[in-house]
Amino acid sequence: MANYEAFESAAAEARNVGTASLSDYAMVRNTASTAQSDRQINDALVGNGLLPVLEFADGAGKERETAKGKDGNPREKDAAPKTDVAAPKANDAAPKAKDITSKEMKESGISANIQVDGATKTTNAKYPGGIDVSVSNGRKITADDGTELTITNMNMVSVRKPIHETKPGSGVFVDEKGRAVAKVNDDGTVTVDTGKGFYTQGPDGIKRVSALRSRNGKDFEVLNTDDPLGGMAPPDNLSHSKRRK
Repeated sequence: MANYEAFESAAAEARNVGTASLSDYAMVRNTASTAQSDRQINDALVGNGLLPVLEFADGAGKERETAKGKDGNPREKDAAPKTDVAAPKANDAAPKAKDITSKEMKESGISANIQVDGATKTTNAKYPGGIDVSVSNGRKITADDGTELTITNMNMVSVRKPIHETKPGSGVFVDEKGRAVAKVNDDGTVTVDTGKGFYTQGPDGIKRVSALRSRNGKDFEVLNTDDPLGGMAPPDNLSHSKRRK
């Protein structure tokens, strides 16, 4: 009875002040305890053209204004636009790593793999003593203005204490005794002393090499067939007799 009297009062008010007051009234009156009665009142007001069509949600004071489509069926005015999220492509995934650890490397405490992404090759290896190395042949980067920048033989050496770099950017890593155990070479490759042999890591793989340590044992240099003694060879102006002494 109270709801009927409220309806009569609201209808009379609507005739005096317009439908805006009725809309406000319907929204305030729509509580959980009176939802069913107010729905009947709202339907009556809509039927008499005093309220716009309202769609009630959950019967707890939530309504969404709707409009009629071309087919005459109600549709939501502010429906959220549909979005299609494309599934990630298979080629978007990181390149798979292929194990390249040889028996000899394993015996020296090395584990390694190689990743190939188009023309870019990257080797990753873990060495004894907490030395991790990654070497890549780099790639071409094209700037917005069309300029091409070629980066070759990128490397990253990560070490754990007590191994440390002698000074930032030196590319020489020493142990607690000051002995070089890893060095970045001029060509971007990295040579590591595993204690069971020296290995040079490049973007194409890892190979065992021969190296010669200095007299005090602090430094080492990789030997090659063109210059077996490397930078540790005696000066050319030193005579054989002086060398023997």
